[in-house]
Amino acid sequence: MLSVAAFWTAPYEVYSAGRTDRTLNRIADIRPAMQWDFEDEVNDGKISKSGGVRFGNGLAYLNGGGNTGILKLKSDQSLSSERTVWIRLRLPYPTKQELDTGKPVVFLKNGGLQLYYIAETDKKKGYVFGIGGSSSTGNATAVMKPQPQINVPQGLWVQVAATIGREAGQQVVRVYYRPEFANKNLNNWIYSGKYVSAEKVTVTQNDIEVSGNPNNSIEPLPVDEVRVYGQALDFDGLTNLWPAMKNFTKPVGKVPGTVIDYVPSNTGRFIAGSPSIVILEDGTYIAKGDDYGPAAGISELVRVYRSVDKGKTWKKISEVEGLTWASLFTHRKAIYMLGTTAGHGLGHTAIIKSTDGGATWTEPRDADSGLIFSDLSYHTAPVPVVVHGGRIWRTMEDEKGPGGWGTNFRAFLMSAPVDADLLKASSWTFSDHLAYDSTRLGGRFKGWLEGNTLITPEGHPANMLRVSMAAGGGKTALITYSKDGKTSGFDPQKDFIDFPGGSTKFHILYDPVSKNYWALSNAVPEKHNGSYYSEGMIRNTLVLMSSKDLRNWRIADTLLYHPDIAKHAFQYPVFVFDGNDIVFVSRTAYDDGVGGAYRQHDVNYFTFHRIPDFRRYITK
Repeated sequence: MLSVAAFWTAPYEVYSAGRTDRTLNRIADIRPAMQWDFEDEVNDGKISKSGGVRFGNGLAYLNGGGNTGILKLKSDQSLSSERTVWIRLRLPYPTKQELDTGKPVVFLKNGGLQLYYIAETDKKKGYVFGIGGSSSTGNATAVMKPQPQINVPQGLWVQVAATIGREAGQQVVRVYYRPEFANKNLNNWIYSGKYVSAEKVTVTQNDIEVSGNPNNSIEPLPVDEVRVYGQALDFDGLTNLWPAMKNFTKPVGKVPGTVIDYVPSNTGRFIAGSPSIVILEDGTYIAKGDDYGPAAGISELVRVYRSVDKGKTWKKISEVEGLTWASLFTHRKAIYMLGTTAGHGLGHTAIIKSTDGGATWTEPRDADSGLIFSDLSYHTAPVPVVVHGGRIWRTMEDEKGPGGWGTNFRAFLMSAPVDADLLKASSWTFSDHLAYDSTRLGGRFKGWLEGNTLITPEGHPANMLRVSMAAGGGKTALITYSKDGKTSGFDPQKDFIDFPGGSTKFHILYDPVSKNYWALSNAVPEKHNGSYYSEGMIRNTLVLMSSKDLRNWRIADTLLYHPDIAKHAFQYPVFVFDGNDIVFVSRTAYDDGVGGAYRQHDVNYFTFHRIPDFRRYITK
């Protein structure tokens, strides 16, 4: 069972990020004059409610219909008429009544100022929403220029800001909105329009009222925060107004962790694809990441790095062409990388070896030198490699099923004796292959991939896979095998497991000291979970989780977080145990002062991190 409170525990480091251009200092100085969050119902007595209102997950849920929920937010200070009112909410699905009438639904009032949305039908896009403002007459759309555009999808988190100021001696009210897309390059503020009516909007009242939709009794309105700033902010001022998460500081500084490598996104070359890390017997850390992106073409390039001071500094020591998606692992004083020779549709399975600490590597030319499967095509990620029962175990997928990405992945398990020559294809055996089935998860199943190699508490090899879903997420699939690793077993009724972050690549290892399985995963907080998109592209939160049995997981701590889901991510985490600590590497998308990452998936940083004394999170 997911513990909601675990999302709000304090991080083990204090990080921040943000713009580093000329506007940074001014933006960093902006502080709300009034702010209401909904971590609890009381909030120092500044919130009163009527109708159907409940609180949870740091949000307020406002009922609609005949029991419409209303929050009245009280201020203990006075403001001048100049201000910015900011709110973050998730847009609900419209009712038939709303679609038939096209009537504005007012969700915020501040004196005469009103903010509303309109639901309309679009045959090509489905139901979409518009956001704007209203004067005290309630004649909403007539007083706006330009007319508000109806283009924000249902089920999407969105920020809305109304600025009230004076221009040329007249009062001007401007309305902006920022939809939070998980699959777009930018989450920009969009200008909706301004008031041009001669009628003055009364804004002397400092109290704010937020309400649910009286026309929609089915779905409550989730609201995250409401703020008032004592000035009329422009686009630059609005840029860094992100939702807060308890115990995390406002993002205004550098990328978290230690930077192993950095490449700006304007090069068209992205780094740290498929990151991995191992610790050698002498305590040296070895890490690797792949180059990818339009400038990389189909050329596969692995960069290998070394740290001799426990991850404080890093140096690139080698490059390997013709390998991708590989796991690093050590075996009998050698370092190995096992992955594929190329990307989708082009990759054979290959393994290479280094006996000089990663400086030089073998070349997989044939079945005796590391080319394990010479047919096409195979897929994988830097997943765990496990030694158990005298064999080395590793999961993979082939791409021999029907369709494209996801549906063509067939999961299998491969293994070799510990005393075998791992570069020889004849040393490896593999299980049967389990393919995609469109009926799983009520038809929402879109494929499985990047499985973690594990040994169950019963001693069986297993494969715990990332699950792609059409919408939503938070599931993983557990395939178990016979002890010889040849026969698989999967029951869709019980082997899809609740797992925060199961729609993105996660990493699991067993710790014999604590007798717990530990995982790093991109869990999705309710504050970022919308029905418009799947969870697979929300990677702005990295959590540490644990389990005794692989089936019941709890979040121990939230490690890394940034409030933007479009251009910030801490993803593809791979970790190892280092005594009482966990050390891990991350494919990290973050601000850099020159535009940041291209998007959350395509990153500009390769970073290293440490979790000290991780077993302190064990609960009895």
